[in-house]
Amino acid sequence: MAMADNVIAESTSFSNNNVPSYENGVLTIPRVDTPDQIGNYQDATLKFDPQLNTWILQQVNPAKFNSSNPKIKSVHVFTIDDSFPTQIFLQVVGDFTCGEFGQINTRRKDNLFEVQISVIPTPPGQTCTANITEFVRVIQLDVYRLDAGDYQYSINGDNLGTFSLTEANKFGECGGTRNPEEICEIEVVTAN
Repeated sequence: MAMADNVIAESTSFSNNNVPSYENGVLTIPRVDTPDQIGNYQDATLKFDPQLNTWILQQVNPAKFNSSNPKIKSVHVFTIDDSFPTQIFLQVVGDFTCGEFGQINTRRKDNLFEVQISVIPTPPGQTCTANITEFVRVIQLDVYRLDAGDYQYSINGDNLGTFSLTEANKFGECGGTRNPEEICEIEVVTAN
């Protein structure tokens, strides 16, 4: 199965460079998390009304997640630790029917990385075919500044796995906070 054309690297929280933006009086927010669900609301737009002195919600898409679409077939963890800091990637292989690939969102709660892969449903009035679309996605986890230890991941609330960081994944940062543990006790190294 040749899927090289379908491999896309996703960065951390906002896939496809989707970050909140403001233009022509409209604020666009790619995703809104709830305590129970990452990316529960997507593509929210708000417009400021100066007469009411408030933001008015123009549109928001509640994400509809289906545990079987996309279907995750395998997850491979790639640890790149031959340079510092260590990088962790998840290669996710699967397929889906009906609709098209949507947002990929990640968040970390303690030692658990939650990954949510969504599928944009087929628009009303269009029929869903039985065609299966296979995919491979490479998702980079934001592991910089994490302590050494064991970490878990879940994809779409399932597909659990683990990886380890053998040493603290941070360097050259200290101070700037009121935390006494962050007082600089190291020599600052600068690039030549």
